[in-house]
Amino acid sequence: MKYLKRLISFVIISILLLNFVFCGTKGIFYEVRSDYGKAYILGSIHYGTPDLYPLDPLIEKVFIETEALVVELDITDSQNIFKTQSYLFRRGIYKKGDSIENYLDSESVGYLKKLLGEENFEQIKIFKPWVLLFQINSSVLNSALDMRYGIDFYFLNRAKELNKKIIPLETVEEQLDAFSEIPEEDQLNILKTILQELKQEERSKNDLSLLLDAYKNGDEEKLLNFLMKDREKKEYKIFYEHIFYRRNFKFAERIKKLLGEYKSLFIVVGAGHLIGENNVIKLLESEGFLGSKIF
Repeated sequence: MKYLKRLISFVIISILLLNFVFCGTKGIFYEVRSDYGKAYILGSIHYGTPDLYPLDPLIEKVFIETEALVVELDITDSQNIFKTQSYLFRRGIYKKGDSIENYLDSESVGYLKKLLGEENFEQIKIFKPWVLLFQINSSVLNSALDMRYGIDFYFLNRAKELNKKIIPLETVEEQLDAFSEIPEEDQLNILKTILQELKQEERSKNDLSLLLDAYKNGDEEKLLNFLMKDREKKEYKIFYEHIFYRRNFKFAERIKKLLGEYKSLFIVVGAGHLIGENNVIKLLESEGFLGSKIF
C-alpha cells in the first residue's frame, strides 16, 4: 500500500531539466500579449536538483508582479491524490485475474521486475501499461533528480507563500485521460520500446544531466532535441499526439480565455509544450497574440 501511495504521487507529477553564475537558471521563458492582458510563460521541468536554483532574477520579479499563477495541475493539492487514486482504480487496472504478465514476453517481464523490484512488481502488475510507464519514468528520474526541486513545485509553494491565486489548466481526469486514452496496443508498444532502450542503456543519468544543463542555459535547440527527439519514431508518434499536441491546443484555448479575465498571469507548463511544432506559443500567436521570447 505504501508503494501504491508513492506511485499515485508520481502519477500526479505526471504526464513532465551550468548555471550562468550571475543570472541564474533561465529556462524557456516567453511573454505573450493581447489587447486585454499579458502572460509570462515559463517552460518547466517537473524534477530537478538543488543547483537548478536560483532562477534568473527577472523570472522572480515578474512572478511577484503578476496577478495569478497558472499551472497544468496543482500537484500540492491533497485532493488531487484522492482523485488520482479513484481514477487509477476505475481506468488503470486490468480486470480480475489479468495482469501485465499476459501481454509482455518473459524477457520484458523479467527486466521490469529487475527495474522496479520483484516485490513492488507483484503489487503493481495489475496496472495497465500507461500506469507502468509513469512508474518506470519516476524510477529513472528519482535515481538522479527530485520532484521537490521541480520548477512547478517551486512556484506552487512560492504562490502559497505570497497568497497568490493558483489556477489549473486541466483537471486530474483530463490529464490522466491523455494517457489512458492512448489505445492499449500502442501503450504496450511504447512500454516494450522503453524497456528495450533502458536495457540497452540508451536512456541514462548522463542524459538527465545534459537535459538539466540545457534547461539552465535556456538552450531551446538542445531541449528540442532531447524532449522531442522520439516524436518521429513509429512507436512514439501517438504518445506525442496525445500528451503534447492535443494538450497544447487545450492549453492555448484556456490561456486565451484567462487573458480575458486577468490583466497579468505567470504560467508554468512543461518545457515540451513550448517547443517544436504546434507549441502553445505558436498556437497563441495564430490567434492574434503577440509572443516574444525573453530567454
